[in-house]
Amino acid sequence: MVFTVYGEHWRKMRRIMTVPFFTNKVVQRNREGWEFEAASVVEDVKKNPDTATKGIVLRKRLQLMMYNNMFRIMFDRRFDSEDDPLFLRLKALNGERSRLAQSFEYNYGDFIPILRPFLRGYLKICQDVKDRRLALLKKYFVDERKQIASSKPTGSEGLKCAMDHILEAEQKGEINHD
Repeated sequence: MVFTVYGEHWRKMRRIMTVPFFTNKVVQRNREGWEFEAASVVEDVKKNPDTATKGIVLRKRLQLMMYNNMFRIMFDRRFDSEDDPLFLRLKALNGERSRLAQSFEYNYGDFIPILRPFLRGYLKICQDVKDRRLALLKKYFVDERKQIASSKPTGSEGLKCAMDHILEAEQKGEINHD
């Protein structure tokens, strides 16, 4: 949404995405999940014997909490632990994406447009990371939501995650896959 040109598409996406993310109802509905994730962090820290003797780094566990909160809102899914293979794959791809976006080796093309033609290798790497990330999200999250939506209706009484809203808008023809 941030980099989308303002116009009809932007207004349509804003309307579709406001409901699953930015309403008081969403905050109230997800509050219980957020509290559960925070309590899980406390329990995991208490269970770790190194907490009392050596000390631990909370960053990794807090990162899992953040991922669980976002993926619960987006896909109604959570990761079991810091060692969850899917969590590790997704975290690695997101880390690679962030590293490429923050790289001073390549982002000079943003400031000096005439140098962009020399960035083909970098752009190819970015495209590869994007494609792998989207394939992972599609395989493990989007396709699963499509299957759930086709097997049981998600009406206003049922809990809807953000992907349900997106799939519903796509089904109504308001947006398309691209």
